[in-house]
Amino acid sequence: MSNHLRFFSGKFRRVPQPSGLVAWVLVSGAMLAPPAQADISDTIKPFVLLGYTHDDNLLRLEDGQQLEGSRADNIRQAQAGFSFERPVGRQVFTGSAKVSKVSFDHFSQLDYTGLDYEGTWQWALGNHLNGHLGATYSQTIAPFADFHTNERNLKKQKHNFGDIFWRFHPSWQAHAGYVSDEFDYDLASQRFNNRTEKATDAGIDFLAGTGSRIGVVARRLKGHYPYGLQQGAVLQESDYTQDELKLSVLWRVSDVTQLQFLGGRVERKHDLVAQRDASGTNARLTAQWSPRARLRFSAAAWREFTAVESSVLNYALGKGGSVTADWDLTSKITLNARARREKRDFNGVLASVLPISYNDDTRGLGAGVTYAPTRNSQLNAQYNRDTRDPSNRLFSSGYHANSVSFNASIQF
Repeated sequence: MSNHLRFFSGKFRRVPQPSGLVAWVLVSGAMLAPPAQADISDTIKPFVLLGYTHDDNLLRLEDGQQLEGSRADNIRQAQAGFSFERPVGRQVFTGSAKVSKVSFDHFSQLDYTGLDYEGTWQWALGNHLNGHLGATYSQTIAPFADFHTNERNLKKQKHNFGDIFWRFHPSWQAHAGYVSDEFDYDLASQRFNNRTEKATDAGIDFLAGTGSRIGVVARRLKGHYPYGLQQGAVLQESDYTQDELKLSVLWRVSDVTQLQFLGGRVERKHDLVAQRDASGTNARLTAQWSPRARLRFSAAAWREFTAVESSVLNYALGKGGSVTADWDLTSKITLNARARREKRDFNGVLASVLPISYNDDTRGLGAGVTYAPTRNSQLNAQYNRDTRDPSNRLFSSGYHANSVSFNASIQF
């Protein structure tokens, strides 16, 4: 499922309400009208959003395949929520919450209600200790890219995190952190992807006067899959421990250029099946460049172990890259474009099951325009194209998908 569908986290019922066209006109008219007064509050900022998307291959099926006589669908979204930011002395509390309702014209059994909320405490103690403590929750429909089904499959994710930074010298800081993620899927056929991942890390950085830094960080990630992975008559254990030792670099090359690197040695070991173990270099490099005040570019390249949400696989080695561009054409109009490509290698996962090699190649392109008629409102149009080519169709399928989306939002 293309990235824009991540925002479609709810069900949009056809109870007495304006038609899609009328609703769009009403929201657009409200946005074009002059604001009556300033924000309701400097702390709490409510917002609403209406969206429409047409996707010509919603379930990411092979060319020529159909389910229920169709591949395409129209998706409607209504969303309401609020964000807040509240400084209390040197402490800052931020967060947001939203409820979304989404409906699908053809695959109406996928209609659902989504919930998203997050909160963060940015704390400081004295002049040398600071950190973050927070949590997020998300309920949305699971992506179709790896698991093609016309049954509703809600994905719930709970994310908790905390970190601490100790500036024990003007040029040095030590830090430690903890992250916990819990994933839960509605469908019994995908419950083996239910998992808990807990990570702890610690590191030390040298801080340059220019704002750059360099350091090392050690991290341990433990994954627990309570239901295991079924391979025919064999139940594969999926619990693992992943140890990492990486170099961490933030280089502020100039006022308009910044590079960030995190990479090093990673070892992933499974509790029972040693044939599924993997090790090697994992790394991610990102670059940001803004040659003009209104023109921004970003790029990334990575080689990392990643989770896979399919019916028979649960991790892969992903190698890829991406680039994005944003251009503020005027004070009210912004153009954007993106390109992304990733190759996933599943050989390590299948080594203990089948003597074959397997990978796939996924490519994505997108372009859009955002118009802000007022300070607190936006109209957005976006086009996306996604393509996948697998080397072997035993466990996955190739697809081509195009989508067009329109959104209108207001912050009060």
